[in-house]
Amino acid sequence: MSRKALLYILMVFLFFGCKQKAQKIQSTELLVFSGAGLTNVITELADIYKAENDVDIKLNFASSGTLARQIEQGAQPSVYISANEKWVDYLINLDLLVPESKEKIVGTSLAVIAPSDSETDSITFLDNFPEQFAGRLSIGDPKHVPAGDYAWKAIESGTYAEILSDRILPAKDVRSALMVVELGEVEMGIVYKTDALKSQKVKIVSIVPERLHPPIGFYASILKNKNNEQTRLFYNFLTSKEAKDIWIKNGFKIE
Repeated sequence: MSRKALLYILMVFLFFGCKQKAQKIQSTELLVFSGAGLTNVITELADIYKAENDVDIKLNFASSGTLARQIEQGAQPSVYISANEKWVDYLINLDLLVPESKEKIVGTSLAVIAPSDSETDSITFLDNFPEQFAGRLSIGDPKHVPAGDYAWKAIESGTYAEILSDRILPAKDVRSALMVVELGEVEMGIVYKTDALKSQKVKIVSIVPERLHPPIGFYASILKNKNNEQTRLFYNFLTSKEAKDIWIKNGFKIE
């Protein structure tokens, strides 16, 4: 066999070998979009899954509405986890998610928080809430942050909307709403109880009655263009016995 023929065979072998390697790398990478309220627990779950499987998981946290808009504009995560069912339905209606994959995986509650050094230790949300503090109230922007939407609905149900409308400081996501209270820039905030429990810089002064807002649920779903075995394995892991123990440890409700 001539040197030219051998060189040709070697080049073909290297080409297909590199192609198969690239395909393997591609198949073992997952991108997960998740609402900011799940930052700690999803990071923990991803670390556990990566340690047990040969998978590289990249995480992107933001408000559920912001993430939904990114997907609408062409972003391609494997799994989308929203803090509000409406954003999942929004993407399903755009034919971007697998409809059958929509599943409520956990729930949580809303908590009224104050800086840890605040003189206020306890209040009652239904007992003239706006009169129990003098400053501003931090919540996620109700237009695209589910935690803020839930908080605003509770405020409306408590008939506090008019008196609090000029005292609301909207944040880009629930974690930002928490941070504003941690920094002492506002007197009160309303965030997920599970986020408040993770902070050493705030204290919970009240739990918002659940009857004042729609049930809070985090929904996982699969992107249509990423509906493969590796995606489904991670998606199923989110509701596994091992994962449920992590959810509960982090204060979430399993329903």
